[in-house]
Amino acid sequence: MYICRKCGRHFRVTTGTFVYRIQKKEKMLDYIRCMLEGKTLRACAKEVGISLPTSFAWRHRILAALRNFEANVNFFGIVEVEELLMNYSEKGRRYRNEEELAEAREKKKKKVAVIASKDRTGNMLFKQLGLGKIKREQIEQLLNTKVSANSVICFGYNDEFRKLKSQNLERKEIVIDRVRKRGVYSVATIRRHVNTFVGWINNQFRGVATKYLQSYIMWYVVMHKYLLNNVVPDVGRMLNLASSDRRAWYVYRDLRASPVYI
Repeated sequence: MYICRKCGRHFRVTTGTFVYRIQKKEKMLDYIRCMLEGKTLRACAKEVGISLPTSFAWRHRILAALRNFEANVNFFGIVEVEELLMNYSEKGRRYRNEEELAEAREKKKKKVAVIASKDRTGNMLFKQLGLGKIKREQIEQLLNTKVSANSVICFGYNDEFRKLKSQNLERKEIVIDRVRKRGVYSVATIRRHVNTFVGWINNQFRGVATKYLQSYIMWYVVMHKYLLNNVVPDVGRMLNLASSDRRAWYVYRDLRASPVYI
């Protein structure tokens, strides 16, 4: 236990981390192993010896910690960018009245925009942007904050992407998918990842609530960037990655409190 000299606030080594206020911390390594083995929430709960609600909470605490790695992703050289539209979902939500149910049904008709990016050095990021199709301004923000100058950006054939060709984006060269140059520019790699990600979400989890989508996105990114597809060493890596974020518990708390994605 520590005490801040200025404000007198008490805190521990685990304060703010994904294990903050968790009971049975000794079971966490087994739980992470079950996660990496692709087991369901119910199967994880049974094997580790915890309740189903606790299994759900632990998974989302861990995933909340992984969201922090979005800030560490930057792109260099040839960068492939693609749009992904996913169904809006409020999976698991209970509606208090008919008005909430009607509002949810209306939202479910909409799509959630995700922009997927990957460079040739292995850096990858899927970013959830909001309801509806991707807008040019959102693409420009990604390029100006995540992509280094003098990079070559390869886009799929999309009207919003085409508008970028006339924009001054810090000397970044834009290549549309149908206009290849010297045979080295395409979006084939990111499209394969998009298809793999969609299959993973729909088959492994039978869909996820939209408000948790970015958490699962970062799980997918971490699996392909930092893990070795070998469960035993990956348990330690996953634990170290999740433990590095000292705001994870607050992110998790806010996500749980938010009834819908906005």
